Amino acid sequence: MAGFKVWTTGDLVNASDFNSYLQEQVIMRFANATARDSAVSSAEEGMFCFLADSNTLQFYNGSSWASFIGEGDITSIVTASTSGLSGGTTSGVATLSITPAQATSGTVASTDIILFGDVDDSNGLKKTTVADINNLVSAGVSLGLVLALS
Repeated sequence: MAGFKVWTTGDLVNASDFNSYLQEQVIMRFANATARDSAVSSAEEGMFCFLADSNTLQFYNGSSWASFIGEGDITSIVTASTSGLSGGTTSGVATLSITPAQATSGTVASTDIILFGDVDDSNGLKKTTVADINNLVSAGVSLGLVLALS
């Protein structure tokens, strides 16, 4: 790439300057990759283009056109089989599943945190500790299964 050039009033733009400076400092718009490839015979590293058919911003990396992913996009999610999580992706919408039976076993301590869905709060995810659950029992709250027979 030729770099950056400051133009002043009256400067002449010859073909070499046009190809070296002006074409490389704009984002070219094409209907699709085929149109881009037929119009750009010698791409330079750092050139950008926009493909209208896929709404994709691309740049030339010196050997090929690559899609510009953009800041903040997730490029990979990988889960460990012993975590109880499964799923993941390298593109698109990420999905994760929780399978508690696959999680490793452990000894519960009073300061351990337990996650639960609060049905009184639109199933919002909340947390509590084992100690808080134990305190429910000492406060007279019964935790158990109630069957109603008719």
